[in-house]
Amino acid sequence: MSWTGIEAWARTHAPKLPLLPPSSPADIAAAEDVLGLTLPADLAAWWRQFGGIDDKYTRWELIAPSWHPYSLREALDDRTRMMDAIRGIASSSPDEEAASGEPAGSPCSDWWLPGWLPIASDGCGWLLFVDLRGGPLHGCVMEWDKYGGAENEPLWPNVTEMFAFALRALESGDGERRVALDDGLYWE
Repeated sequence: MSWTGIEAWARTHAPKLPLLPPSSPADIAAAEDVLGLTLPADLAAWWRQFGGIDDKYTRWELIAPSWHPYSLREALDDRTRMMDAIRGIASSSPDEEAASGEPAGSPCSDWWLPGWLPIASDGCGWLLFVDLRGGPLHGCVMEWDKYGGAENEPLWPNVTEMFAFALRALESGDGERRVALDDGLYWE
């Protein structure tokens, strides 16, 4: 998985990246119990390598152009926050149930669906999430736009492809200029 390469890049170019210990198999199993869904193998493998970043006040945008990756705990907490926020402004309806029954990768602009699990944030209300609904694109990575919801097609077919993109961007710049500081990483 390219995450190993991302960590290697960070050790050289951002040595102060404060990584937390990885999630245990018990943590992964407990998360699946909470979700009532099985995590895609590549997502579970990532969290068995990555426990999060121990820094609440610095952005570590390891996924270009602006995505700070979540630990398993942050993902579950933000999923709960998003579900509560959407339910606070709109009650559940047959439309939400219909959207939940659509195949993974299907756009949905009106709801935060229970089958979505955030995996990264830009810090400004936009999220990357893995779509855990069934179908051929189960495990795809989509973007939540705080203004339009998830109205676009998936960005990547899975977490593995997202990290391959991220590693290429870190190593080459991939059209963006990365700036690694002692205490953070961002893209210009």
